[in-house]
Amino acid sequence: MEYKKIKEINEYKSESINPMKTPDTMYELYSVPFFTTGHPEYLHGSEIGSSKVTVQKNDILVCKINPRINRVWVVADESNYQSIASSEWIVVRTAQYNPYFLSWYFRTPMFQQLMTSEVTGIGGSLTRAQPKRVVEYPVPVLSREKQDKIVSILDRLESIKRERKSELDLLDSLVKARFVEMFGSQRKSCDLSSYIHELRSGKSLAGSEVCKNKVLKTGAATFGWFDPNQYKYLPNDYQPLPEHRVETGDLMISRMNTPNLVGACSYVFKAPEDMYYPDRLWKVIPTEKTNLIFLWQLLWDDEVRRQIKEKASGTSGTMHNISKARLLKVKCIDVPIEIQNQYANDVVHVVKSKSVIQKSLDETQILFQSLMQEYFG
Repeated sequence: MEYKKIKEINEYKSESINPMKTPDTMYELYSVPFFTTGHPEYLHGSEIGSSKVTVQKNDILVCKINPRINRVWVVADESNYQSIASSEWIVVRTAQYNPYFLSWYFRTPMFQQLMTSEVTGIGGSLTRAQPKRVVEYPVPVLSREKQDKIVSILDRLESIKRERKSELDLLDSLVKARFVEMFGSQRKSCDLSSYIHELRSGKSLAGSEVCKNKVLKTGAATFGWFDPNQYKYLPNDYQPLPEHRVETGDLMISRMNTPNLVGACSYVFKAPEDMYYPDRLWKVIPTEKTNLIFLWQLLWDDEVRRQIKEKASGTSGTMHNISKARLLKVKCIDVPIEIQNQYANDVVHVVKSKSVIQKSLDETQILFQSLMQEYFG
């Protein structure tokens, strides 16, 4: 594939502007903090405290601050206001390229590696890519027709991925909505000890080599749905105990986490092989009156979460811990096992639908990555 340097295609000439000189003028500002929203912010000149650079529709913005985050934005000219950008963006303007083709290219692992290989700064969020070096980086030379075709395919796959993720989010909300519908008016209460017979922790050891046996990280239970990719390898010479093995149908609770996430939990609908509990995650051994799928959602109830956070302790501002005794004293609704089972059956149906959608999302992602490799190397 033939390449040119960015400086050979870039027609942009930087033009500075001080919005405070026109305080009543409304601007369309492309700022780094607003990147995650997907839209620029709209501010009067009086609200913008520093000079900016002018940009126009189809300019490509490559963020130079902390380039490992890989922020690339195409100016869309969403309004009739003048478009401006902060100086933390490297601006590329070219009539030779479809701007969205370059946007995809600038987000490739290869280009990101270039961006992060020659940074200045002391590390972390204070590192910056060097514009004088970035303009020396290569871009592939392709016909406009080929560029447009690539953009069409990648945009379509990205749209499918967004649709699948939206469908997964909707199903997650259905699980919570069904819980509120069935139990929101429940008044009879009990302690969590009515549902939990025992809390069993594992052992945290970290090996330096790849090993068949793995131990979970706290992140496996942090966001409600079990994440089997959150693990590290156990030492090859350590034989974990059978009772520490993660099994299908388990409910795990994080005993130590950030103040807002201590007590976070997840249910294991399908256990990976040779996975074991660490000491920071408890395996719930239920009482006879407990359906663990119901208990999983009960532990995410707002009132239960409030009590857990209140009962947790810790001198660190980042990590808090809750004891078994305090967790078991948390007050919650008292629901007969028959009703718990009804709710759990509804959740299982939702999870089956999620599995189908997740499989489609995974397949789309594999195809997407394959095509990115084919198009950009």
